[in-house]
Formats: sequence, C-alpha cells, structure tokens
Amino acid sequence: MTLSDIRDYIASFGLAQTVFMAKADPKTEQSIGVYNSKHTHVYSVAIGGKALESYGVRYVSFLVHWNKSPRQTETATKALFDALQNTREAVINNKTIKFIQLLYEPQDVGTDNAGICEQVIEAAVVYEKGA
Repeated sequence: MTLSDIRDYIASFGLAQTVFMAKADPKTEQSIGVYNSKHTHVYSVAIGGKALESYGVRYVSFLVHWNKSPRQTETATKALFDALQNTREAVINNKTIKFIQLLYEPQDVGTDNAGICEQVIEAAVVYEKGA
C-alpha cells in the first residue's frame, strides 16, 4: 500500500476540491493533504517472518486545509473523520484497505500564514497484503 493509494482513496470520498500527497505548493482552500506520519511507531513482523503476514499497517496524517472559518473547517474534518472511521474492506487501485484505525480525535493546528484553518487526523491504515 503506497501513500498514493491512500491519497486516491481519500479523493474518492469527494469531500475536498483537491487531495494532495506529501506536498502542495501552493495549497488551495478546501483541500486535504495525505502525509506519512512523523510519529514513532513500533515496527513488528509476524512470527515466522514477512512471508506469513496477511496484513500491513501504514501510519498517515491527514491535513484538512479548509478556509478561514473554524466552524466550516471543523465540519469538513468531521466528515473526513467519519468516512475514515466507516472504512471496511475498501478496494482502491486493486488493493484492499481492511480498515482505518483512528489514533485520536482530530487536532486543531491553528491557521497557516494566509489565515486558513487547519486540522490534522492521525491514523493507521490496515491493508491486506497481496500474495
């Protein structure tokens, strides 16, 4: 599962005008960014080795870069949060996302230099490993 697969899945929700990956320059209003998580997570492997693993985990951060209204930004973030929470057995680019584990409630990270409100959702994307 690549970051671009996750970006494509988020774009399929139709919640934002733009869904970007890793970097957007310049960021447009009403957009969602998909980033590799910068948090430290424990690496694990199945007993018996990687060949026996049936699933993998990809840790990601979703940046909701919306507009100058905190209320509308929170509403957009809640819509994304709910869509992520309801993900089960989603197929994107011939890959299956088993589910998305939200790590905590959305975090308000303030505004950017242009005064656009932003919130972040941290998640673990649990996906099926291919044969």
